[in-house]
Amino acid sequence: MKNNWRRRTTALACTAAAATLMVAGCSSDSDSDSGVDLSVLGEAKAAAGDPIELMFNTTGDKGASYTHETEVADATVSYINEYLGGIGGRPVKLTICADEIQAAKARECANKAVGSQAVAVVGGSPSNPDVVAAVTSPAAMPYFVAVGGGQATMSSPNTYALSNAVGGLLGQPAYLAKAKGIKKVAVLVIDAPLATTPFKSLGAVVKANTGVDLEVIAIPPGTADMTPFVQAAVKSGAGQIHMVGEENFCTPIFKAIGSLGVKLPITSLSNCVSKDSAKQIPGGYPETDVLVSASSDPESEDMKVFRAVGKKYGISAEQEDGVTAYWSLLSLQRALDGMTGEISRKTIIDRLGKMSAPVAIPMMNGQTFQCGSTPMPITPNVCSGSVLNAALKSDGTVGEISALDVAPLFTMPGR
Repeated sequence: MKNNWRRRTTALACTAAAATLMVAGCSSDSDSDSGVDLSVLGEAKAAAGDPIELMFNTTGDKGASYTHETEVADATVSYINEYLGGIGGRPVKLTICADEIQAAKARECANKAVGSQAVAVVGGSPSNPDVVAAVTSPAAMPYFVAVGGGQATMSSPNTYALSNAVGGLLGQPAYLAKAKGIKKVAVLVIDAPLATTPFKSLGAVVKANTGVDLEVIAIPPGTADMTPFVQAAVKSGAGQIHMVGEENFCTPIFKAIGSLGVKLPITSLSNCVSKDSAKQIPGGYPETDVLVSASSDPESEDMKVFRAVGKKYGISAEQEDGVTAYWSLLSLQRALDGMTGEISRKTIIDRLGKMSAPVAIPMMNGQTFQCGSTPMPITPNVCSGSVLNAALKSDGTVGEISALDVAPLFTMPGR
């Protein structure tokens, strides 16, 4: 499978962090599904009865950053209905609404959902989650997304997000710095409010809980020579460098780090790096920890099931970049598994608002979510308090993945 999950940013994920954090995974390069074992899907368990209607909001194929969420969503629902018994034994009927990354169309999708028989709106990495939440929340319509958005998505009632985007953006570098006894991290980030605001607004909270100062070094867009900024990071007394950006932003920073002989620990987002960019850096990447959103180890049981779903329902390797649809729909099914009686907007809200036990998030290396538990009060709708960190190899592939519990880093004073 090609390493193509890097395509989509979570501007589509967290309004404040939009330009920075990717929905990413690292995978093998094989495009062949010849070794996929369909037996991992288990015994068929067909759903029956009146369908439960869901609306899935996505960008659609007219969006500039289109991933194949539509195809993956349809395949996931087929898997849920044919092998998992649907939701509460009843089949899921999915309606797709594409917003083409336009706020007006996202609002139109939300209004259509409210006026329909749908009992929830689901999203993978939606482009306008706050717009949707502004409509669904006051209408008491559950809105469940894999990758969260801005303030409305993170705090509005009846809204739920699997991903801890803010926690990863600030939490990963601070967590690792604290573990090493480092007191200051230089954050090299593009000079744009969308990218710098999370650090400026929440950096003090993280410092109060960790003793780690996340010092922003904002770099003007289009800067080619990163040497002065790496020198500024070293001169500041920072004991670690954190990079926030995409490959074309981060690669020159890695080159400058190498040419200057800087040996500080490095952290970054996964969309900072790739195997292609590794070839541009003399000696490849130095030792670096990267924030990833999923484990796509081909030997993991989760990945085997995902690939089997793809083979069974016609998802090609190139279409696996729509994996966020799989995360969100399958996670919702797991959260609602075992429901009896009426399945309505109200009963789903009641269920998600007080999940009795943690549930595994697909392809998240054992991470769980428990909506209603508020692991991070600063973002109350986020259902998980941990993020995934991976060791980057010199060739741009990743090694061992581990979960970091970053929720305590965001405890507000007095709590």
